[in-house]
Amino acid sequence: MTAPVQVGPSPQGGGPDPSPALNLFPQHLELLRLSANGRSTPEIAEALFLSRHTVNDYWREIYRRLGAKNRENAVAIALVRGLVRPDEVELRAPRRRYESPKAGLTPRRTP
Repeated sequence: MTAPVQVGPSPQGGGPDPSPALNLFPQHLELLRLSANGRSTPEIAEALFLSRHTVNDYWREIYRRLGAKNRENAVAIALVRGLVRPDEVELRAPRRRYESPKAGLTPRRTP
């Protein structure tokens, strides 16, 4: 792997961030960027030429280093701390997999 990226002071100002081990590798940052853009684990694995297992291992490491509880929390922390820039995130409505007509849930056709 390449050298980890040093994370600077926290956005609240003051000294260095008190959180433990915030050195993220470039692969971790790319994973955060792809996730911020709505990519799923299989899509991230394909884009980075990794196995799904490796992507999940990267997520565990990101959670540990950022002190995050889940992916959404990790992406939010990355945005607040400037690890992922807002101009790198494509804002769009969340994907809906199902519509709920009166009769019940039916699969939605995707274009």
